[in-house]
Amino acid sequence: MPIDRNTIKLLRIPFSFFLAPLFLFAYSQAEVVMHRQALWSFLIIHLLVYPASNGYNSYIDRDEGSIGGLEKPPLPTIHLFYLTLFLDVAATVLAFSFVNTLFAVCLVLYIGASRAYSSRQVRLKKYPFIGFLTVVVFQGAFTYYMSIAGISGEALRLDASNIFVLLGCSFQIAGAYPLTQVYQHEQDKREGIITLSYKLGYIGTFVFTALMFLLCNVFYYLYFTSRDLGMVFYIVQVFFIPIVIWFGVWFWMVWKDRRQANFRNTMRMNWIAAICMNSCFLVLIIINRIPLSYLSSIETAVPEYGYAQETLTDFYLRSTDDLTTRRKIRIVAGKTGIEKRYSVIGDFDKKPEAFEFFNKNATLLPEPGLTQRMQLYQKHATALSRKAVEKIADFEHIKKSITHLITVTCTGMFAPGLDVELMRELDLDPTIERSAVNFMGCNAAILALKNADAICRSNDGAKVLVVCTELCSIHFQKRYNDDYLLSNMLFGDGAAALLVSSKPDDGYLHAVKIDGFNSMILHNGYSDMAWQLSETGFIMNLSSYVPDLIRENIKPMLNAVGLKAGDYRHWAVHPGGKRIVDDFAAALELDKCLLAPTYNVLKNYGNMSSPTVLFVLKEVLEKAKPEEKRDRIFTAAFGPGLSIETMQLQYV
Repeated sequence: MPIDRNTIKLLRIPFSFFLAPLFLFAYSQAEVVMHRQALWSFLIIHLLVYPASNGYNSYIDRDEGSIGGLEKPPLPTIHLFYLTLFLDVAATVLAFSFVNTLFAVCLVLYIGASRAYSSRQVRLKKYPFIGFLTVVVFQGAFTYYMSIAGISGEALRLDASNIFVLLGCSFQIAGAYPLTQVYQHEQDKREGIITLSYKLGYIGTFVFTALMFLLCNVFYYLYFTSRDLGMVFYIVQVFFIPIVIWFGVWFWMVWKDRRQANFRNTMRMNWIAAICMNSCFLVLIIINRIPLSYLSSIETAVPEYGYAQETLTDFYLRSTDDLTTRRKIRIVAGKTGIEKRYSVIGDFDKKPEAFEFFNKNATLLPEPGLTQRMQLYQKHATALSRKAVEKIADFEHIKKSITHLITVTCTGMFAPGLDVELMRELDLDPTIERSAVNFMGCNAAILALKNADAICRSNDGAKVLVVCTELCSIHFQKRYNDDYLLSNMLFGDGAAALLVSSKPDDGYLHAVKIDGFNSMILHNGYSDMAWQLSETGFIMNLSSYVPDLIRENIKPMLNAVGLKAGDYRHWAVHPGGKRIVDDFAAALELDKCLLAPTYNVLKNYGNMSSPTVLFVLKEVLEKAKPEEKRDRIFTAAFGPGLSIETMQLQYV
């Protein structure tokens, strides 16, 4: 059965452009997007269902005057009727086959309502209010709901904000629909159809439309503000401006001359509205689909051996008989602000004859070599890392969606490395992309997070597992220069694991968005924090000038990148040492109470190198309060070079 050009013309396929905004709006707002199904949904609705509805309406009404999209429509034939049936059946089959059942069921209901609206047997369109409500509900809220089902594969959750958006969509159609009928009054009357627009009259239709769009805006405002997206509402208003201008001009023209309520002016209104709304929602899609990065689920772990600072001090004291050295050890220990540290080594509270790692004598000589220290690292690093990772809530389920693994360490190395060991121990997907941040010191966690942030911003759906593990205590050495007096009294062992993803989750009271990073290298501190490999372990350089360098440079650094300390209410600062924290607070004129989490971690764990700042950040995030939404968090850590790394976060 041949299908002529006029039959195709009566499908009014280009008219789908005017009906596309609600689908695009749904695409921009869907929490989950299944792109293949979303494409199928769009094609099914706009190339099959809408044209079928247009064609069926034309076949039943046999319009001789202008109709939406056609100023001079041709007369329909029976071919049009059969084509509309074919399109509806094809749409339903494709929906069940390539989208999902919920979408397909919604589609069948929409087709049924569309047929009931036009058919001679039911003819809902001849009833001004029932016909109006049918269009408003099915082309408004129902279309948005159906679109979400197709785009995300899930039913729209009917919470307050989504009820607001459904009402907004319906009022948007409620405003537009009577206006599209304003030029058809006489033609509809000849066919025995009394539309709402006819009952309202020309001026009444414009007034009614203005009221409906006002209500539409009210509910869109409630929707966006309830989701803390108030700025998006104002973006929408910018796109509404041309619509409002032409609406006002056209209203004035009709006020002066009723003949201006004609087909051409109506189509001009349709084109302006469709171009503006489609453009608006395409912009929202771009805004909402640009991947961001969110931090969640920081978990920490320490070894089984925990020692009071006094115990570790006594161990160090017993290694020397020099009274001056012993006095220096006591002075340094008393100023650290540390009460407890952890270690994988069980020797620190034992008598020499019970030592398992150190040589069994009070002098500790000969000291363990680098080989022994790396063997101890390999023995414990993976287990401690796994201990932290497995604390992540529902990790067995989450691990299936992890796309990247970043490991961080500077206290040991072996191959295959910590990353491969963790993949095997945790049974992670062998195709996960992995990388390692090695030998970069106390600020390496922020460097790893910078990499995770870049991954998430460039890969929609990325989920990055970051694991920082340091066994600082295995590098305890029998040295008594100023560098080792500091390092032996500061450092402990620990691990931290966290997830960074391109989508927010409910790991904390508020989602934690990563806002940015800044770095600075202080070349005049090049030798003040450094270490090198040696036959007996890592040789540490940790100068007492480090706090001075940080104090003198942290504020100029923030000024250079336009950051103000007053903009941040929460601080997660790496506790490199008590004086470093004190001087950091003084340099930025911060109340030390703001650094309470930093002091707490220093007190209870010491400096564990890279994971330490994550211990602090974990404490900050777990103390979040409902009223702190939108608050900003500043994170800083200090490493070799001397380098300062900062990260800015925000509760959203």
